[in-house]
Amino acid sequence: MTKKKIGSLGFFIILLSIIVYWFYFSRPAPFPPNQQLIEEMNRIFPKATASIIQDTIPIDERHVFVPFISKKDDYGLSYWVWKHHKWQVASIDTKGEPMIWKLNGNDPSSFYFVWNIDPKDQLSSIHFYLIRNRGYRIAEGIQRYYPRIQMEKRVPIQEKSYGTMQLSDEWVTLMNAYSKVESAKQFPEQNIFLGWTSYDQTNDETFPWSSVNGTMYVNSKIDLDYLMTVGKGDIEIPR
Repeated sequence: MTKKKIGSLGFFIILLSIIVYWFYFSRPAPFPPNQQLIEEMNRIFPKATASIIQDTIPIDERHVFVPFISKKDDYGLSYWVWKHHKWQVASIDTKGEPMIWKLNGNDPSSFYFVWNIDPKDQLSSIHFYLIRNRGYRIAEGIQRYYPRIQMEKRVPIQEKSYGTMQLSDEWVTLMNAYSKVESAKQFPEQNIFLGWTSYDQTNDETFPWSSVNGTMYVNSKIDLDYLMTVGKGDIEIPR
């Protein structure tokens, strides 16, 4: 190969590297203004009928949570990601039922609870839970008892209808340890789950009917999970 061809190949490789870095790894541009967000959401998903952006909450450098109010007075959720050198709306939900957003499905420390509760539901708080039900089994003549695990986080929502909450270090440590133990088994079990329940102004359990059963749009790969609803019968109170 001549020096000229070697030089041309080297230049091409450098140019390609610059393009790949610019397209995939360059720092995100400033997040778009609210009016641009509304126009983009309604263009891509007309059913959103977005009218008011309540807030823009950075989850990290490349993920932003945007709660909004629609022209129908619904309280919704939108998820934005920096991808292919531009901000894109990855998903829109016309309602604000609590969800779990997993930035990395293999890393619980990247999991975030997100919500936007309609004020018509008149809630005072949401309670999030990490639960493993107790169990008992006999395998190969060996008896095994599995104690119950129940962790709770209370979030007041009287002053603000929306929010995000990263899983606590305690929850992450437990989930990682549990996953490690189960992955070593021949027949792993998935008994841990995340759930939620809500309480009204008198601290009675209630269900936010105005905040659920929305219409969802998904534009790109995003890891969103619904949470199990947890009732009084599912919660154990120490005596």
